[in-house]
Amino acid sequence: MVIASCYRKRPRTVRRALSIFLCIAALTGTCPAASATTLGVVLAGSVQVFWRTMMKGMRRAADDLHVELIIRSPSDGASLDAQANVQLQMVNYLVGCEVAGIVIAPEPLKGVKAPVALAVPLVLVDRGSADYAAISTVETSNFEAGRTAARTLTGVLPRGSTIAVLRLAPNIPSTTERENGFLNVALEAGWKVVINSYVGYDFRAAGEASRKVLAGYRGHLDAAFAPNETTAYGALQAVESMPQAQRPRLVIFDWRPEFMAALKAGVLYADVVQDPYRMGYQSIETLVSTLGHRAVPPVQFVDVVTVTQRNVDDPAVRAVLANFEQ
Repeated sequence: MVIASCYRKRPRTVRRALSIFLCIAALTGTCPAASATTLGVVLAGSVQVFWRTMMKGMRRAADDLHVELIIRSPSDGASLDAQANVQLQMVNYLVGCEVAGIVIAPEPLKGVKAPVALAVPLVLVDRGSADYAAISTVETSNFEAGRTAARTLTGVLPRGSTIAVLRLAPNIPSTTERENGFLNVALEAGWKVVINSYVGYDFRAAGEASRKVLAGYRGHLDAAFAPNETTAYGALQAVESMPQAQRPRLVIFDWRPEFMAALKAGVLYADVVQDPYRMGYQSIETLVSTLGHRAVPPVQFVDVVTVTQRNVDDPAVRAVLANFEQ
């Protein structure tokens, strides 16, 4: 199996300096030689544990289904900032390599007539998008998953409790749906949303912004919610820096292995964990089914797992978390 990626390694300053150069090289280089059915993959990043775990699932599916992959991914967040539409450039590169089909975790296009129709089948993974004409979307049911995150606090927080929502970015539909699902339950439960701020998709910036907004609230904060890996990482740093008596119950989305210590120590109250490994596997499986002229559902939801101190050692939970080990 041939796999190619624009990986971005830390330190952060080096990664940023090289990101544009490496992706341009990926777009202008020669296509890898292939001896079997070859599929293209464009994710929204390659540094976050979420994307690396998704790639593991894709690679396993490629092995099981006897296909090859060419993976081209921008640095995390780049297509929202300095490299607008870089994903579309990568898609065009893969089409030029004559791949049989493409899987993409789409980020918003700018100044492009939508939907973009390709000459090969396209499957969306992790999120839907009106920017591309796709045959199927493999994702989490994000609004319901956001409600699931909030329900970990129902029965614990009374009416009038104060909560913070540390949002990712306004143009990412998957996290927006999670945030809105959480806020929907908060409204039903009668909680007061005293912080509702965007903290960003960069690990360091999310930590700094989370500390700033939490420290800026002068009253008692009962709970906080972060909807993805970067905001969760930043929120955890912010909560850990607070005096223990002032720490809110922290509910987050996505998993990193280092979250285990915070969960067992009680700093992290609950984690709603997506299954990017399964999403990655199923997206490749869906594309292969389409190429074999088998019908596929237009939307396929992959279940989440709520992880707490009480169930973290359950075999079924451990099996999901094991996929995140790199």
